[in-house]
Amino acid sequence: MKQAGKLAILIFLVLVSGFYQEKLKISINYIIEQAAKMPGFFEQTPDKKMEWIELARVSAPFDYYHNHQTITWLYQLESRQLSMLKWGVTGFFLLWFLILNILLLKTLTVSHEIIRYIPLLYVFLIVMSLVFYGVGSISGQHQIAYTISRRVMGALQSVIPVLILWPASRLWNRSNL
Repeated sequence: MKQAGKLAILIFLVLVSGFYQEKLKISINYIIEQAAKMPGFFEQTPDKKMEWIELARVSAPFDYYHNHQTITWLYQLESRQLSMLKWGVTGFFLLWFLILNILLLKTLTVSHEIIRYIPLLYVFLIVMSLVFYGVGSISGQHQIAYTISRRVMGALQSVIPVLILWPASRLWNRSNL
């Protein structure tokens, strides 16, 4: 029962973290994108910025990107701060989901030999993603490189590593029996 309780708490943390992460990133990107279309946006007060964004909002009832409430404290920030926050949010959630993935795998009783390589896997995939992005930018394939890098980074900011490693470890244990 103790293990089931830990698992329930971790799943709750994963869900809350995932939803908040998505809302935060979409809000940041939405404000940056819309502000670029509005000269003088960042000279306005936070309330006026929010008013401008709401006036320009596209009616797209089934498109979450256009049909969501932005996080209001983000209107306190300037363009550069929002851009820096995007990187900070990515770094935070990479670390946060690394920790959650390790805790989930420990709770699911995956062997320590596998768990100890997860931070190395994260570092390897992050470096490969950044290298791929850099090479794509230099070679003129920026959009393709960005898309692939973004997907790799997105996978690391989720429980996809657990969804791969837990069944793989169970199969490995069965094959070794």
